[in-house]
Amino acid sequence: MKTSSKIMALILAVSLICVLAVGCGGKEPANENTANVENNNDTEKQQDNNTKADKKVELRIATMFGGTDPSTETFEQSLEDFMNDHPNVKIKNESMTSVGDEFRTKVKTDFSSGNEADITFFYTGADVKAIINSNKVMPYEEIWEKYPEVGKDITDGIKNSVKEFDGKLYALPLTGFYEGLFVNKSMFEEYDLELPTTWEKFQTAVEVLKENDIVPFAGPIAQSHYMIEHFVLSQAGAEGHLDVFEDGIPEEWVTAFNNIKDLYEKDAFAKDSLVMDIEMAQNLFKQEKAAMILEGSWFIGGCEDELKDKMAIIPMPAASDKMDPTSIVAGFSSGYYVSRSSYEDEDKQQAVIDLISYLTSADQIKAIATANGGSPSANVEIEGLHPLYIEGHKMVANAKTLNMPIDSRLTPEAFNVLVKDGVPFIVEGQKTPEEVLETVKETNER
Repeated sequence: MKTSSKIMALILAVSLICVLAVGCGGKEPANENTANVENNNDTEKQQDNNTKADKKVELRIATMFGGTDPSTETFEQSLEDFMNDHPNVKIKNESMTSVGDEFRTKVKTDFSSGNEADITFFYTGADVKAIINSNKVMPYEEIWEKYPEVGKDITDGIKNSVKEFDGKLYALPLTGFYEGLFVNKSMFEEYDLELPTTWEKFQTAVEVLKENDIVPFAGPIAQSHYMIEHFVLSQAGAEGHLDVFEDGIPEEWVTAFNNIKDLYEKDAFAKDSLVMDIEMAQNLFKQEKAAMILEGSWFIGGCEDELKDKMAIIPMPAASDKMDPTSIVAGFSSGYYVSRSSYEDEDKQQAVIDLISYLTSADQIKAIATANGGSPSANVEIEGLHPLYIEGHKMVANAKTLNMPIDSRLTPEAFNVLVKDGVPFIVEGQKTPEEVLETVKETNER
């Protein structure tokens, strides 16, 4: 019995060991299966992400870097480089020159009709207010919640300077600009003229150049944007230049437009100035058929080095003691906008973010600033600049006041009254400055 008991105990022990062995062995395949399922899920997720990354995306971009703009070639190369690095992204470039009103009209029409580009380089201020109010562009504050690195190279001070009426940032600027009076020094030296740093010297230059069959001033009466800016600043000073007619029509503005009329009557402009556009005026100066032109920093890039060597840039001379002689028009007035419709499109969002991050990187800001001579919005150093650029930067550094353009304060419709229905009629004596400015005031208040 004892022996039987021992045998039975041994059999039970062996059986228990086998059961335990089978039980332990059974867990191993189960773990392998679970791991395989998890690995398969991870692989599927990765494949999913790769599929999204490789999915073909077409983006539309509209900028001012087109036509005769000095940044056009640089910008187009940037897009090519981006597409080479992102073969799944195709970019349709709808850029065009900003000269005149065609670009403004196109952008506003596209937004109002639901045909806006995915990324648009456009003006800040009054020009974009209706677009912002329509909720069709993204505040970068919202973008930064998910993509905090977008626009990281642009300095905080410049970002703050272009915040809109609601305190939000909608545009990331690339370069700032300055405007001033460009002078062909060679022509002034040939006729023993001093640079027109005062109103009296400016008037003397007009008389002497005219007598020698040289157009003193390349001023396009038909597209008088820059003349309006500078003649108002020259007469009204920096503070008066900021006036938006809250207290009625400023007398200094009336005088400023009469100053343009006076120069027109003295034949300071070309004979076809009434029908001349900005590009025609630029060509007149570039061909050395005119001695002076009011333009912006972007103008330098379109001039040949031989002409740059003959040029100087100075502030518009003061026509009254209300203007500090160093005051200029300058600032950051444009930048990249991201359309809400493209940002909220899951198929496009990553491509849009990649492109806007690339276009606002320090390298791209430097490339555009090198091309157009503007002040970069990032802390980058522009090498190899022509001395004329340095002269322009010094003018900005020495300025006691930097005013944004008038059209950043008036509505586009009101400013267009000055350009299209104002200056041409004032110089011909068909309207008075008071009549035009009253219409501007009424239009701006609508």
